[in-house]
Amino acid sequence: MSDIQDKPVLTDNLIQPFQMAEAGVRGRLVRLGDALDSILKRHDYPETVAGFLGESLVLSAILGGALKFDGTFTVQTKGDGAISMLASDMTTPGDLRGYAAFDDEKLAQAEKDGKSDRVKRYLGKGYVAFTIDAKKTDQRYQGIVALEGDSLAKCMEDYFGKSEQLETKLVVAVGKQDGKWRAGGLMIQRLPDADGKVLNQDAHQEAWRNAEALVGTVTAEELTDPLMRSPELLYRLFHEEGVWLYDPQVLADNCSCSADRFLKTLKTFAGEELEDVAEEGMIHTDCQFCSSKYSFSLDEIASA
Repeated sequence: MSDIQDKPVLTDNLIQPFQMAEAGVRGRLVRLGDALDSILKRHDYPETVAGFLGESLVLSAILGGALKFDGTFTVQTKGDGAISMLASDMTTPGDLRGYAAFDDEKLAQAEKDGKSDRVKRYLGKGYVAFTIDAKKTDQRYQGIVALEGDSLAKCMEDYFGKSEQLETKLVVAVGKQDGKWRAGGLMIQRLPDADGKVLNQDAHQEAWRNAEALVGTVTAEELTDPLMRSPELLYRLFHEEGVWLYDPQVLADNCSCSADRFLKTLKTFAGEELEDVAEEGMIHTDCQFCSSKYSFSLDEIASA
């Protein structure tokens, strides 16, 4: 008999936390459908750029799902390659947004280069930063790791292993089905004991190696299949270990921009700077994430 309980089943756009207590393993499964499709198609990115941004959005969700407070988890890359920047974030309880910056000429050249690893080929040399912002305390925590390996998921694995001493296994898949973008991600981590140390008993080490091997069998088709429900996938993988599911979190395409936020930002600029860029006494700006447009008069900014 499986330890997977009867839970309300969301079929898409979700984070599904789970745990295998006896094996000393915890994890999260992310599935993205129309929320991802709307974010990526809003900007009409080339498919390679959209694929990388999709992976970044999965990582934002899979790590943002661990937040126990109101806040934002951001994944941002900066490099000297064709895709110079990726930025995605998840704001609790599950609002996703993202955008990318790229160079068309460099991208065309990178498409012809099949020798180097995928990250180096398109993102170049640089770093990926993982940032946690807590709303109530204004506290910020940031971790940075070099852009190395064949995927952003591998960069994240390296970060947890080297900086957090937390063994992590992570797989992410992004692709199109019937013209619509879909993505999925699966992450497991070894549970620490009460003192924050990894459980190192032989039984736990063997259980971890087994869980790693099982995650390694997950296919891109399984992670992105719209008909494959999360409990079904987790059961197929880990039923022998006994999987306990927690309540899933809903994910949505929802930008956190607002007129008030833009107004506060503009207020930080000197009056002369604003006058230089104003058009007939108006400042026009737009959100890089969702493309929403905002306009403010100079008087409105001055009196804010």
